[in-house]
Amino acid sequence: MTLSGIPPYPDQHTGMPYRHRRFPRWVVVLIVVIVSLLVLSPVALVVGFIYVWGKNHENMRFPSQDVTLSSCRRDAVTGGPVTEVRVTSRAKQPGTYTVHLSFRDPRGKDGGEGRSEPAGRRTVVLKDLAVGATVTRETVGPVPVRGRPQCVVADVTFLSTALARRQATAAP
Repeated sequence: MTLSGIPPYPDQHTGMPYRHRRFPRWVVVLIVVIVSLLVLSPVALVVGFIYVWGKNHENMRFPSQDVTLSSCRRDAVTGGPVTEVRVTSRAKQPGTYTVHLSFRDPRGKDGGEGRSEPAGRRTVVLKDLAVGATVTRETVGPVPVRGRPQCVVADVTFLSTALARRQATAAP
């Protein structure tokens, strides 16, 4: 090894002492920039997608936000679950709400606590509900229950009155 750090062994082709070659600085910078763009581009796309998704959906309402269950009790005469469905329309236009309810018996068939059993389903349809209107309907479940029932809003759909009329006229 010499003082310059170049080994004394000659190159096979030129016969000159071997010398390490260095990339020019601009090549190194170009490689770093390209690799950075390849790595950061997908991250930027995901962040941009999330931002745009939030802006497009910031004022969006779901029909289920307009529905509440005012009460859920067992009917003394029939033994079936009774629930009071309350819908307050916050939609931007009149329409029809279809509320699917699910009932459960918390005591189950054997009467034990903690093993709830299905106690039927019901559907409540509220047609042409005006903007800002509130309607309350009482619904009775089809299957008698042993104790205090559990009432759950399973699904809610909303169809605007104008859209419903267009679909009705378009159907044969």
